[in-house]
Amino acid sequence: MVHANYKFSKGRTGVKELGTDTDSYKTNNRDIAYLEPAPHTKWLYDILFPLVLEANQNTFHFDIDVVTDPIHYVIYPTDGGHLDWHMDIGAHGVNKRKIATTIQLSDPSEYDGGEFEIWFGGQESVVVPREKGDVICFPAFCMHRVRPITRGERKCMVFWTGGRPFR
Repeated sequence: MVHANYKFSKGRTGVKELGTDTDSYKTNNRDIAYLEPAPHTKWLYDILFPLVLEANQNTFHFDIDVVTDPIHYVIYPTDGGHLDWHMDIGAHGVNKRKIATTIQLSDPSEYDGGEFEIWFGGQESVVVPREKGDVICFPAFCMHRVRPITRGERKCMVFWTGGRPFR
């Protein structure tokens, strides 16, 4: 992927939409370009949506019928790029998210740090695999984070699917 073709901005968590400006809103260091559905990105959506539907059918059994957000192309930079503990579901526009999907684009030899962790409850979080091409699907209500990058850049795509809000 050539990122010269995309406009990147600093990523943030979604708490500002609730009218607050907390420290967690400011403490995430990553660059995001939004890959809106378009003729040149349709092939990505055509690959990812059926993949998530299959994972959902085999594992989660949620009511999934829509892509909720544009694909996020994310770069965690070498200067401590990270994402603090958070969930991908909440109020307003993100309340229909049910499955979060992360696609690893970087080879693990290209960076240090940047471990992607998910907490499913209980005592310990799980560090997920990070081989280039790995696809991780997990419920949007699970807490997760990316630890700070200490060398290189971590690149990934993030994709959300959902449907009617959980009830």
